[in-house]
Amino acid sequence: MNSKGISATLVATSIITACGGGSSGSAPADNNPPPVNQALGGLWYGTLTNDMNAVTEEFVALSADDGRVRLISVDSDVQFLGSVSVDGTALDGTVRAFADQGVNWLDGSHVVDSAIAGVIDERDSLSGSWQNASGEGGTFEFFYDILGDKDSNTALLEAVWTGYDDSGNPEVTFSIDASGVFTGQNAQGCSSSGQFTAIDPRYNLYDVQSVVENCGLAGSYSGFAILADLLVSNDALLVSIDDGSRTVLLGLER
Repeated sequence: MNSKGISATLVATSIITACGGGSSGSAPADNNPPPVNQALGGLWYGTLTNDMNAVTEEFVALSADDGRVRLISVDSDVQFLGSVSVDGTALDGTVRAFADQGVNWLDGSHVVDSAIAGVIDERDSLSGSWQNASGEGGTFEFFYDILGDKDSNTALLEAVWTGYDDSGNPEVTFSIDASGVFTGQNAQGCSSSGQFTAIDPRYNLYDVQSVVENCGLAGSYSGFAILADLLVSNDALLVSIDDGSRTVLLGLER
């Protein structure tokens, strides 16, 4: 099961439309070879194509240098979540592919393993292919967004945040304190609590750990969050979490 309201779509779209693009650093000189393993971490924007359905969707991707990645569709509820390894400029790994809301993959499963392989140019671009165990496959191409170079600090998250459904009605409210501790409540009666933690103060990416109770989504969730800009700097928060079988994508506004 995926969960996505209008706020999540707006925040994810804002990342693509306001992207700075390109690398924040300069290319190494020809006589200065790149590091043995390119750093994976950052915020990325681009497209993912399903060759079987001849469908190309806009995606944003959140990744950490330890190999964790979350590829998130702006156009649907499709997500690819997991870890990959980097060897020089090559990346590969097996992640979990979550189908769109109310849709299954070819084998009837909502979640399947997906092999990802490609190449990365640190803080610049990454591209490659994906192949589901269920038979679907395709390609992806992403470019680095300098929004990911903003400093991170849980004090920047301190606020009461609200997410809205597709009709513009308040759907979920989160209260986050300066240490990253949060509590939340949604319109369906779910209550949540947990912790946001800055992964690296140099980059705009946060770990999220959450426990959801009192509803059908109850469980322990983990994932990433990133601050974004809708009207002013840092006025939006994109949160992508999962419990292994379900994903929740939230776009929150101050």
